[in-house]
Amino acid sequence: MSASKRPSISEAGGFISKERMDTLLGNYAAEHADQKSADFVKAMCFSKDKVLELLASDRAAGLRIYYGIHVDTDGDGIKEKKMVLVATDADGNDILPSGASLDGVQSKDMALILDDGLPCPNYCGGGGGGGTTDQQPE
Repeated sequence: MSASKRPSISEAGGFISKERMDTLLGNYAAEHADQKSADFVKAMCFSKDKVLELLASDRAAGLRIYYGIHVDTDGDGIKEKKMVLVATDADGNDILPSGASLDGVQSKDMALILDDGLPCPNYCGGGGGGGTTDQQPE
């Protein structure tokens, strides 16, 4: 079995049609129908300025988005979906701080990690994929 060539980070991603977006979002909603509730998170919105700041490093060639879960520790055990964004270099390596202190203060390596986006449906408008597609079950 021959190893395939690793794609270039600078060529990663592709633009799709609104119809393709509707299909993908509909598939996701159908796959997670058993989790649907008033607070079911299907997307996160991040500030353009914060994303540009994240990618401002000279080493940044791409963006990686990790899925995560925050478990509330105040006793109720509520689980909150998260998306964590990090810049990547041209080889696909995450660009991470090399020694942030425990209180979150960045070290001299000012690499950033972005979290705390605004969840949709709580904070989404009606013009995008925020529930306006016919293929997403209610």
